[in-house]
This record gives sequence, C-alpha cells and structure tokens, in this order.
Amino acid sequence: MGDQVIYNNGEGQAREVFQRYYSFTFTNTLEYKLTARNRHRATILLGQESIITKNKSYDVTFTGHSDKRLMLLSNSTDYLVPSHSIVDRVFNSAFVRLDYGFDNKYYLDLTYRVDGSSRFGPNNRWAEFYSVGAKWDLKREDFLSRTAWVNDLGLRLSYGTTGNAGIPDYLYFGLVGSGNIVYEGENGTTNVQAGNPNLSWKTVATLNVGVDFSLFDRVTGSVEFYRKKTSDMLMYIPYSYTTGYGTGVGNIGGMTNTGLDFMVNVDVLRSRDFLWSIRANGNFNKNKITELFNGLDEYVIAETGLKLEVGKPYGEFFIVRRKGVDPRDGKQIWLDKYGNETKVYNEEDAVFVGKQRYAPFSGGFGTLLQYKNLSLNADFVFALGKYALNNDMYFFENAYDFGTNYNQSTRMLDMWTTPGQRTNIPAATEQIYADDHLLENASFMRLKTLQLTYSLPERWLKKTNFFRRMSVFAVGRNLFTVTKYSGFDPEPDDNVIQFTYPNTRQYVFGLELTF
Repeated sequence: MGDQVIYNNGEGQAREVFQRYYSFTFTNTLEYKLTARNRHRATILLGQESIITKNKSYDVTFTGHSDKRLMLLSNSTDYLVPSHSIVDRVFNSAFVRLDYGFDNKYYLDLTYRVDGSSRFGPNNRWAEFYSVGAKWDLKREDFLSRTAWVNDLGLRLSYGTTGNAGIPDYLYFGLVGSGNIVYEGENGTTNVQAGNPNLSWKTVATLNVGVDFSLFDRVTGSVEFYRKKTSDMLMYIPYSYTTGYGTGVGNIGGMTNTGLDFMVNVDVLRSRDFLWSIRANGNFNKNKITELFNGLDEYVIAETGLKLEVGKPYGEFFIVRRKGVDPRDGKQIWLDKYGNETKVYNEEDAVFVGKQRYAPFSGGFGTLLQYKNLSLNADFVFALGKYALNNDMYFFENAYDFGTNYNQSTRMLDMWTTPGQRTNIPAATEQIYADDHLLENASFMRLKTLQLTYSLPERWLKKTNFFRRMSVFAVGRNLFTVTKYSGFDPEPDDNVIQFTYPNTRQYVFGLELTF
C-alpha cells in the first residue's frame, strides 16, 4: 500500500442519529338529536379523546477520523457526549356539549370538559373547562323580517374557559443526570432540574359580544368585543442560586387583554360580467399585567429591554434613554431615571418609555376586481404603534467594538470627530449600549399578495371532455412595504431584532387544472 493520505488534519467526524416516534389518537363520540313540534331542536354530544405519544431518540458523534475509507464509528479516536432521550406523553379528555335552538331565532350552546395532561404533576394534572354561548337571530323577528335592506342581523354572546399545556415534558419532575459530570476526578450523578409539583394549566377566561350583519345585499361583516383574562401563565422564572438552580418553569401570574375585532366586505360594483369588492379587517387590543409570581409587583427579563410590572402592559419597553451626543466632546448623554442628564451609562436608569412591542392596532385590507374570467386580487397587511429594538444597528453603528470587524452603516460618515460638530453618532472612543437609540418605530403596511388569474371559459373546456377547469395565474408576494423602520424587515414580533432573515419578495407563475 502507498502512503496514507491524512484528510482535514485527522479531524473528520462520523455521526449517527436515530429516532422512533409514534402518536395514537383515540376519539369516541355519542350524539343524540331531538326535534319537538318543529320549534325545539337539541343536540347532545358526549365524547372522549386520548392522545398517546412516545418518542425515543439518540445522537452520537465520533471524531478523529483521518481516512475517508475508514468512517465507521469504531475507527474514531474520540467522541462527543452523546444525547439520548425517551419521552412518553399522554393527554386525556372527556367532554359533553349541548346545542339548543328555539323557533330558528334563539340558540344556546353549553360545553363542559375535563382535560388531563402528563406534563403536570399528579396534584394538578386534571383541570375543568366550560363555555356558555347564546345567539339571537334578529332578522327572523317580526320587527325586522320585512325590512328589505337588512339581509341578516345576529347578536351573539359567549363566555368560557380554555386550558393550555404548551410546555416541554417532565418540567414538574426533579431530574437527575450523569454522563459528563465529574466530581473530584470521578464520574458522578447530580440534580439537573428543580422539580415543581405545583405546576398547573394555564387558563384563559374569555368574554365575547358580537354582531354579525348583512345589509343592502352588498355589505357583510361583523364586530366583536372581547375581554380575555389569563391566569397561571407558564414561563421561566428565576430561582435563588441557593437552591442550586438558576431558573425553572412556573405559573407566573395573570394578564388581561381587552379589544375589538371587526371585519367588513363591500361589493361596490356588481353586474353580470363585472365585480369590484373591497374588504378590511382589524384588531384593537390593550393588555395589562394583573399579577406576578411570588407576590412580586415587578420583574425585569434580563437582556431583553422588557420588564413585567403589575398594572403595566406586557411588551412595553423598559430601557435607558439616550438624549444625544455632546457636540463639545462627542460623548453620549443619557437621562437617569429622574430625567437628569448624565454621561455615565447605568442600567438602573431604565424606565418605561411608553412604546410597545406589540401593535395595539393591526389588520389588513384588500380588493377584488373581476371581469368575466379575468380577476385581480390584492391583500395588504398593516401594524400601527409597534416598536422594535433594532439590534443590527448595534453592530453597524459601533466603531468602538466592531469598527474593524463589521461593515458599518453609511451613517457612520457623520461620526463625531471635531468639537462643535452636531451629530447623533458619538466619537469612535465611545462604547455603545443597547439604549433607546436602537428603539425604532416598526409600524408598517405591506402588499402581502397580488394575484392575477385568468380562467378559461367552461364552454371551451367542455369540448375536451377531459378538463373541468383550467386557470393561469401569476402571484407576487411582499412586493413593497411602507415603514420608517431602518432594519431589514419590520414584520417580526421579536422585541430584539438581530440579523433576522426578512420576508422575501416572491414571484409565482402557475397553471391550475381540474379534471
């Protein structure tokens, strides 16, 4: 044999991954319908559902392979710590539902269910939820039945509770582990997760009041008021280091969301061959934190610019304010928590700045133009009053830390260099911090979808005795955006946006066939 060729300095790797996953869903229902005197209609539904999931996986990586012909795991000289997991998960539910209607005018829905999840400890594994809903069809009342311009009018009211178990498995257990744990030169076993036997379901109680309408045979829509009260929210919370752990998942407190949803569609012009309709939908929302864990009134989420405080909305930025740059020496000027100017940055000077991570008003609007078999459909989305911490600018406008490592923004041409110069870019010797100069208005309006479609006439297709429908279409997505945000994309809801891959502009051309 000739000389052995060493590849990659003997740092080759071989990896083997295995996973076996299955999930079974068992659903059983019993339904009984009853009609009496053509005025009373009732449906009773009894049901049970079980979801049983098992997931087993492992992942091993061995290193030190020096010859591409010898890549079995046994040909390695070292290995990384392997990962191995076994997860068993069970959800069980039992429910009953009653639907009742009287005289095709009045409707009542009642639901009661019991849900159990293996993600919670034995003391809180089961929870009860319910809902009550009613609807009144006003159009069928005598005082509206002969009103021609009212096509439909309904009033609805509902109140109910729902549960959420959206957390990883086994968080309520106090877990132990070994493997790469070494104590005084010997392998050992130690606690790796604090147990929380009181972990329980997150619960949302919702009140809805809505109106659905159809008017003049051209206008349809709905308006709905809601109030959601969330309790026992599930989040990671800090532990005292005297416990041996830094964090753990717990039920942290409560929050309310109050708002209004609306939707409307108007056929502006409508004839045999032509249709022009416009549509819009929107949401106004206001939230407030009502309770925090362990009786706290406030809690700062480290390195996020966010703080939770009872009485304040969730998502309002809590951050140090930067006033500007001193033209005399190029140093940054901040405001302390009392509003006094200072040239010393201090995280303790962070305050609520009245700017929200989540848009209080969001929605969309669109239009449809159709002439015979040719149609043009456009959809816009928008968000107003939304702010984001543009952390990209921390790297692109930071001569102190990254001036020689990262491409810098053209705004750095205005960096302070001489006394008396007025600019918002401090001197190169100034360390940059994540203060509110990175906080930007991320409100936007975007043309989300524009689609042009032509459908061949049916009389042409009938002659083929093969095709029932044939359409040619062209779609453009994210064609343009109106925003003051200087980053790549204002749409993500992250409070800190850093090198987030933006929504791409897309063009799609296609042919749709129905046989």
